[in-house]
Amino acid sequence: MHFRLTYEGELLPSTKSNPRASHKQSIRKKLHGQIKRLWELYPNLQAMTHPLPDGFVSVNAPKPTNMIEYLASNRPLGDYRFVPLMTEELNLWCGLDILFLRPTPPGGVLQSGDIDNRVKTLFDALKRPTQLQEVGEYRSPSPDEQPFFFCLLDNDSLVAKLTVETDTLLEPLGGGIPCDTDARLVIGVTLRPQTVTVGNLGFAG
Repeated sequence: MHFRLTYEGELLPSTKSNPRASHKQSIRKKLHGQIKRLWELYPNLQAMTHPLPDGFVSVNAPKPTNMIEYLASNRPLGDYRFVPLMTEELNLWCGLDILFLRPTPPGGVLQSGDIDNRVKTLFDALKRPTQLQEVGEYRSPSPDEQPFFFCLLDNDSLVAKLTVETDTLLEPLGGGIPCDTDARLVIGVTLRPQTVTVGNLGFAG
């Protein structure tokens, strides 16, 4: 399976002293609708049954009817129920090819800690948060993020390949004045089973 996600807006660098939790969650919110649409466009994803034994689900909870319900039931965070597309139990290979357009000239990636920290912000925004402080000020999901909040990765260690190409953003975002932190991203995602199972058959196409 191959598809592309897009993001347009501010992309700020994150560090240990300034993790930018609210900013990362705002990026997740913009990607949520795209990944939700992906699940809707591919009925074979929704039809997948979860690959783990029933005992992995709380005995007090109703049995999940499909993969989405299974993932959401096992990944709650406060009022959120997260549904990552890429999870360890699905046994998938994941590659990311990112085109990163920014107002400054292309090149200089290896010498630019700022670029590294901005890519880190994106990487963190692609994965499911596991602690409430990681959603920053967005402590409750909006109506369109209920009952499920869709994201790409269960954790970033699942990414087997990453390429980042930078180039110049020639058109200011929204027709406004260019800002150094502006970004237009095209994120190519490739998912394929490492070993084909009933649980990941929907990714084989």
